[in-house]
Amino acid sequence: MKLWVSPEDIVALQNHPSFVDMLRSPSSETLKSVYFDSDSRLLRDHGFTLRVRHKGDMRIQTVKAANTSGGYFERAEWEQVIEGNRPDLTLVKDTALGVILVNEPDNALQPVFEIRIKRTAYHLNRNGADVVMAIDQGKIFAAGSSLSVSEIELKRGNPADLFKIARNILDIIPAHLEFKSKSERGYDLIEKAAIGAETARDPELSPGMTSGRAFTLVGRACLRHLVTNLPAMMERDHNALHQMRVALRRLRAAISLFSPVVGDDRASAIKSELKWLTQELGPARNLDTLLVEVIRPLRKRYPNEPGLVSLSNMFARKRLKSYGQTLEAVQSARFRRLVLDTVEWVEIGPWSTSEDAFMRARRELPVIRPAILTP
Repeated sequence: MKLWVSPEDIVALQNHPSFVDMLRSPSSETLKSVYFDSDSRLLRDHGFTLRVRHKGDMRIQTVKAANTSGGYFERAEWEQVIEGNRPDLTLVKDTALGVILVNEPDNALQPVFEIRIKRTAYHLNRNGADVVMAIDQGKIFAAGSSLSVSEIELKRGNPADLFKIARNILDIIPAHLEFKSKSERGYDLIEKAAIGAETARDPELSPGMTSGRAFTLVGRACLRHLVTNLPAMMERDHNALHQMRVALRRLRAAISLFSPVVGDDRASAIKSELKWLTQELGPARNLDTLLVEVIRPLRKRYPNEPGLVSLSNMFARKRLKSYGQTLEAVQSARFRRLVLDTVEWVEIGPWSTSEDAFMRARRELPVIRPAILTP
């Protein structure tokens, strides 16, 4: 689980009384990771990343399968110690990555971006849990540009422990759940992708999948869709605001559709908070629609109509005020807690862990029931 934090807030966390006793005996290391791909971005487009990490004199090759479901606790990853600074593709020839590269020349893969990180790791041992909290600070370098990295990564331990510690962190500093990996941000930097609206990624569902699994994948996709549009919305991008509303609408619809499966004692509170956020985003979105889809075409059609200029200016002022209220909502502790609580509920909520026979049977039903053929 990754949390985006500012460098100033990391210092505040490290010096907070609640964490001072736990953050003892840290281990620090400087990591340099070079990511490889072809000019056509063959690996990225097939859902893989390949990096060579420099740890002192050691070189570690890592292949990761992209997390298309957007989840926290599932990731396919293979690591091997290698010789030299370039990938050793003989070690992956019998894997899915090897199949992709079978017709590529040996020199097809070249360095595409580099990540340099100072990592400070702590072991948080309490109540029988052994969670590693790694603080990563550094930069991503690509195509003559750089991007700062400042995040906290929680790993090991069981998911409930990770969420508990994440909640403790949110109580102290304004941390945000991070859905994009460093490698995704590296590719964005290569392509000089400006901060902008992102459309939804449809989850990969199959007919034989259980209803519980299907809801988890749908919920993950909706939450990623919501959070990845936040930076652009903070810049008052009306398309990003629209996408956040779409994400909320899809998630609320999914909760209703899967209500027989996910109807536990936390569902009502989750739905209530999602409704609150939908309402907070509503006025600004309504004014965006009015200005973009109604007033702008009218002004284009009647450019000399003074009344339309006054009307446009009046609604533009109202829009600015509404965006101020919207930004206040998404910068609030309530919003950050809403996202964390909803992710936790989707991943490990009571609906997914209950041993009640009826609830277990509901979540294990196929998401698409086979048709019953009759004569």
